[in-house]
Amino acid sequence: CLLALAATVSLGRTVAKIPLPEHPRPDFERSEWINLNGPWAFTFNEALAQKALQTGQTGTFDHTINVPFPWGSPLSGVANLGDSAWYARQVSIPESWRGKRVFLVIGAADWGTKVWLNGRYLGAHEGGYTPFEFELTPNLQFGMPQNLVIGVEDKGGNDRLAGKQGYGNARGIWQTVYLEARGNDYIDYVHFTPDIDRSAVKVQVGLNGVPAKDATIRIKFKNGEQTDFTYQPKGKAKKSTVQEFEIPLSDQRLWELDDPYLYETTVSLYANGQPQDQVDSYFGQRKISTTMLPGSDYPYVALNNKPVYLQLCLDQSYHPEGYYTFPSDEFMRDEILLSKRLGLNGNRIHIKVEVPRKLYWADKLGLLIMADTPNFWGEPTDSAKKDWEHCMRAQVKRDYNHPSIFSWVNFNETWGLFTN
Repeated sequence: CLLALAATVSLGRTVAKIPLPEHPRPDFERSEWINLNGPWAFTFNEALAQKALQTGQTGTFDHTINVPFPWGSPLSGVANLGDSAWYARQVSIPESWRGKRVFLVIGAADWGTKVWLNGRYLGAHEGGYTPFEFELTPNLQFGMPQNLVIGVEDKGGNDRLAGKQGYGNARGIWQTVYLEARGNDYIDYVHFTPDIDRSAVKVQVGLNGVPAKDATIRIKFKNGEQTDFTYQPKGKAKKSTVQEFEIPLSDQRLWELDDPYLYETTVSLYANGQPQDQVDSYFGQRKISTTMLPGSDYPYVALNNKPVYLQLCLDQSYHPEGYYTFPSDEFMRDEILLSKRLGLNGNRIHIKVEVPRKLYWADKLGLLIMADTPNFWGEPTDSAKKDWEHCMRAQVKRDYNHPSIFSWVNFNETWGLFTN
């Protein structure tokens, strides 16, 4: 079955104009966004990259790469010829985005990333598995092409997380790159914490700054299960970037393996009655705990207060042609479906932070997920510990809302547990 799926996807790769065109995060999606996947000018030659940064001309780059597939993978179209490389392309910002804040979001790039817009350096990021962003707004020129250059270094070594790089090095950009527009005040994250025993869901909304004087947060339930909910910061919350409140649910519908119901929401931030930012998100109303199997002394993982006999596989989450990156959304969906057809009720994603859209399909189709933080091979240095903590915290922040995730595996096979 796996070979057949791989063959089908491989045959289709020459047809797709934009690989992985879907929004990469159905759990945190803005309506105004532009997918930057597809062909980028590419080079391993630093001299060509520096010249491009000075002149704005990238026509001398000697390769073309298919983003977001890591260099060296067959689907990228570029052989693994170096430890550092540069990507370049022109981007155009819609006039409708004028007056808004514009961000470049990179789903993941391994390992050290730097970004320039029109030759101006915007900043750097270190870490290979979680998303990061740069604001483009101050340097934008609307109505004309903008030159975007991204440099990525992946020299490896014992001071950073490696994970399953031995299967095939996932070097450089390996998740969707996109632009998005936000208001001056915007939502940084939304976390839903279900409480099925009280028929409620706790909501935490992180903002980019202290809320405006008359700020409100509105939660719309897109399928009409609940009336819209409006929250206004009061007291100490007026001076906090983190807003917390609770929504009681009438006739709550649980997320079950055989009925993986998702509450689809739109979360909006208003200031002075005017919309500032809006994201679509979702959550599953479910509870993970432990309980004794009735009539025994055996502790079981419980879903919604009922013991579950776990039948999991170790999901390597690796593709021979895309390495860490799957060739299509359909492939990710079919991997989850294949697990269910085999009689499994869960997968452990092995030493890799999973792609959000695959987690989305686990949420939507009803499959439990154990989420690993990638490991480091060897005794961890201070730099390695820093990389691990950054990855772990960013992973939990990004994937908090996925009801499929029932366990976080911070240390693969006891890595890191016996060091100071």
